[in-house]
Amino acid sequence: MNTLQDYIRAIISPSICTSEVADHWLKRVEEGKLTRDEGHTSHLGCYFLPYNSETKQVFVVHHKKSGLWLFPGGHLDEGELPVQTLNREIGEELGTWDRIKEEIFPFLLTITPINHPGIMCTEHLDFWFRFSTDGSEFVVDPAEFHTTRWVNLQEARELMVDPANREALDKMEVLFSS
Repeated sequence: MNTLQDYIRAIISPSICTSEVADHWLKRVEEGKLTRDEGHTSHLGCYFLPYNSETKQVFVVHHKKSGLWLFPGGHLDEGELPVQTLNREIGEELGTWDRIKEEIFPFLLTITPINHPGIMCTEHLDFWFRFSTDGSEFVVDPAEFHTTRWVNLQEARELMVDPANREALDKMEVLFSS
């Protein structure tokens, strides 16, 4: 997969998104200019869920810019594939560089409408990845977050109001129950 467009076409499947989400993503891929750097109001992001399979907890952040409890993540930069974004964002936000060594694929694709005054962005199309960790290697960037914590899925549901983050929690529940 040489291009971001090729990567997206290759990974879209019913196991990670509905047909409506798939259709929207594929239509958006054909439009091009998929990153924020390219100036489109609809661009790609990458969330990641650190989880501990022994304690059945997930790592959540209280994001300063959005004011919401979310899973960590960020925007794709021009020229990046999602795994590059994943490693960059894990490094920037959690202080763990080049964490993902093997090829991994998203477990979820979402579309989030954005309606913030003064922000040109109208929509995020997000890849969702997860990785198992106990978090002992994390050195969290305090500039990004009010606070961070490990919580069980019920506690995460009580903190999170964003629909895409809640959808990711639903998928984690399936992982933890298997």
